[in-house]
Amino acid sequence: MARFMEVEQAEKKIREIEEDLQFCEQLLRKEARMELVKIVLEDLIKEVRGLLESDLPESLKERTSDIEFRIRVLYHRANALLSLQEENKNSF
Repeated sequence: MARFMEVEQAEKKIREIEEDLQFCEQLLRKEARMELVKIVLEDLIKEVRGLLESDLPESLKERTSDIEFRIRVLYHRANALLSLQEENKNSF
């Protein structure tokens, strides 16, 4: 029963992470609030790595690993957009 509760909590946490990730994706599409996106993604990667270190069933580990990859891609994109925004500020 305790194992079921742990898996259930992990699934809930993964859903919350996915919602936050969708929020970041929306902001990235708008190229808005990149500093916030970067901070949220840094927090999400910590949470995902914590989940990956726990004893999850293989299906949840795979899903979490896919989320980690998405976070890393979005993080790099946010950094690139921040750099471009800084360049634009400095060129005027």
